[in-house]
Amino acid sequence: MTTTPTVPGAAFTEHAVEADGFTIRYFETGEGDALVVLHGAGGPVFSPALDILADRYRVILFEMPGFGEQPNDRHQSLAEMAATIDAATRALGLEFYHLLGTSFGGAVATHLALNHSERLASLVLEAPATFRVGSTPPGPHLAPDEMRRMFRRHPERVPAWQPPDPSAAARVWPLVGRLLAETPEYDEQLVARLSTCQVRTLVVFGDYDGVTPSDNGRVFRRHMPNSHFVLVHDAAHDIQADRPEAFADVVGDFLTRGWSFALPEESTLINP
Repeated sequence: MTTTPTVPGAAFTEHAVEADGFTIRYFETGEGDALVVLHGAGGPVFSPALDILADRYRVILFEMPGFGEQPNDRHQSLAEMAATIDAATRALGLEFYHLLGTSFGGAVATHLALNHSERLASLVLEAPATFRVGSTPPGPHLAPDEMRRMFRRHPERVPAWQPPDPSAAARVWPLVGRLLAETPEYDEQLVARLSTCQVRTLVVFGDYDGVTPSDNGRVFRRHMPNSHFVLVHDAAHDIQADRPEAFADVVGDFLTRGWSFALPEESTLINP
């Protein structure tokens, strides 16, 4: 078993793969079954939770096109972004893998699961932006303190909260807004498609999420077969940073147990 690094992400190494006309950076560590990770609107973030999961899995954190130095004016929908990520996983030789999507990356991961379910061993969605009823979209219009409260219950924990870099935000927010704008906050057609998706799915929200109300996660539980919904207590939108051990524990248990994973019907709240 590997040793969890003191500095988050210290064990990850940087690589790149050519796929769908893009040069896509990715960061990798660990051994075992592949766990592909899609980041949120802030770009790739190394967290203690990913380090813990890398003790048992080959964790591959992609930088989606448009979030690095390479511009992305091509993609006009979440489904198009998902298709590019599918091409990247194929270029890496991944035929069957686990998928974890965070926030914006969760919305992309949803489309990837709907369009390529046969390639996924399981799906984990952390505060996904797939459904956004009552949400407060973050962006440069928000004061740093307000954004911090939306994202972090414990901004002092590693990695400590940092406001978005203005130059990076100016480059990324138009892409994020463009891709999310093509999907309504509650997409009836997407809901109908969920009912046909058989991928084992775990949806995780923090009970203090200030970006996307956690009730949006229950849409998956109501309409998607083989899905589970979990609330992590004392966490905001960035669960991996607020409660890394709790997040890694439930996600790791879900990935490891496979079809035998179960949650009590009377409660969805994790409060270790």
